[in-house]
Amino acid sequence: MEVKIILRKEELLPWFETLMSQKILAMDTETTGLDPRTDRVRLLQIAAPDMPTLVIDCFSFLPEGAELLKELMAAPSVKIFHNAKFDLQFLMPHDIFVDKIFDTMLAAQLLKSSGGPERFSLKAVAWHYLEESVDKEEQTSNWGGELTRRQIEYAALDAEILLRLRSVLVEKIYENGLARVAEIEFHCARAVAFMEYHGIYLNMGKWRELTAQKEAERDVALKKMYKFTGPPAVQTTLWADEGKEEILGCDFDSSTYVVQMLNDNGVPVTGTSKLDLLPYRSHPLVAALSDYRKAAKALSSFLYPFPGMLERKTSRLHPNYGQISAWSGRMSCYNPNVQQIPRDAEFRGCFTARSGRKLLIADYSQIELRVAAQIARDRRMTEAYRNGEDLHLLTASLVQNKPMADVTKAERQAAKAVNFGLIFGMGAAGLQQYAELSYGVTMTLEEATAFRERYFKAYTGILKWHETVRAALPAEGRTLTGRKFLYDGNSGLPTYYNSPVQGTAADIMKYALGLMVRRIDLHDTYICAVIHDEIILEVPEEKSEETAALLKRTMEEAGNAILPDIPVVSEVVVSDSWADK
Repeated sequence: MEVKIILRKEELLPWFETLMSQKILAMDTETTGLDPRTDRVRLLQIAAPDMPTLVIDCFSFLPEGAELLKELMAAPSVKIFHNAKFDLQFLMPHDIFVDKIFDTMLAAQLLKSSGGPERFSLKAVAWHYLEESVDKEEQTSNWGGELTRRQIEYAALDAEILLRLRSVLVEKIYENGLARVAEIEFHCARAVAFMEYHGIYLNMGKWRELTAQKEAERDVALKKMYKFTGPPAVQTTLWADEGKEEILGCDFDSSTYVVQMLNDNGVPVTGTSKLDLLPYRSHPLVAALSDYRKAAKALSSFLYPFPGMLERKTSRLHPNYGQISAWSGRMSCYNPNVQQIPRDAEFRGCFTARSGRKLLIADYSQIELRVAAQIARDRRMTEAYRNGEDLHLLTASLVQNKPMADVTKAERQAAKAVNFGLIFGMGAAGLQQYAELSYGVTMTLEEATAFRERYFKAYTGILKWHETVRAALPAEGRTLTGRKFLYDGNSGLPTYYNSPVQGTAADIMKYALGLMVRRIDLHDTYICAVIHDEIILEVPEEKSEETAALLKRTMEEAGNAILPDIPVVSEVVVSDSWADK
């Protein structure tokens, strides 16, 4: 392998025309750390067929050579990366944005269910498909210091191997019918990089106020429980440290202790889950315990840890997204997990736009029901969506045996549980519990049984789809874009119904993100977060209405491309905080 080190703009020029004419370019970066906002890109390696691998020393090449790289990244060639979202973020501070990506890591993840590797590092993927060993020892080197020849050769190999890896992966993708979903994932990678880089603004003043409020709620709940348990014993620690005390006897986070406490106070439970406590929710001790748990979880999961994850430079949270984490294709989020932020306005109101800017909060209307209607080809559901009807209202009318005009708000709420529960195969008892826990709707087992019977009598396409799946119990499943997943002997029936629905909904969201990142101004419009079927953007106030209209059109375009028979609807709100949706 021939390697050329490029230090200055003039040294790239002799190769530039050849690079611009290439159909594919393999790229990799070496960086001084893992944070693109505080660390720097040191090397950019570029490999192409029939030419030396170029290793650009960005410390000396940038910023003077940035215009050449901008032009190259915007060229028609496909750029091959492994974990593109990482490399792309380190180029963004230099105003360099990459178009047309092939991500070998995402490709390997898509191929996992088709004999692909279990792990997805470049080392693991290269060994699995090429049986070549990539020694990643140098990745821990000091990339901020003077470069050695060995470092340069290791870096060059990371780019060069991607050319050969892509050839194998392209063949496997077509062989396994994954071309359409692979294209969606590759386009989406640009959006994920952009989303991680800009993050979401957290108003710390409001966050501190909410923290104090939840601490007070926790303390009030504790006092209520102490009426049943007696006040806790308090003693100084063994070393008598000032201000250090320990509370004896009360451990409300211990399941064993809580079961005993409840039993001692006339609540005959053997477990402490929400389902266990549901029949006794009116008991004052159970109510106080629920209040305590809610406040304590808010504090431990969100209110205490999030400030420590705030980027000081930006006053924003910059979560990591696992683009293909769940086997269905859904994204995950961590460090921190903003997808699990409580839906309460008091929490979401802390996520705001900066001065002079607005948040756009958009979500899909009933996307999983629409996907199920497309998969099952249910005539009644399809007609309802084409006519612009409220499916929850229609279902309430059908299961309650009354005209839609007479359906009450409570009956419509119950129909939500019926719709979302029964498309995934719940039995009557499961529906009864789901309605109570998820929607606060109480129904008897007899009512749940009757609702279930009437539901499948009305939506015969859903019934037929369930019967077909139940009879076949296929070894593999697919989303409507071709994403593939495998079932095993432990897969319950709900998994067979749920996976293609959730997976297709995820594909629609990723398709929308991939379209959107190509249509917005990347300098002043930020993709802040994705919460399953919801996208949050931050935009200049003067562009908010225009961008909101673009976001709505793009999300609906993505949905209609994958659900050809079912109209897809997106709803967008322009606001100052996330709470306004």
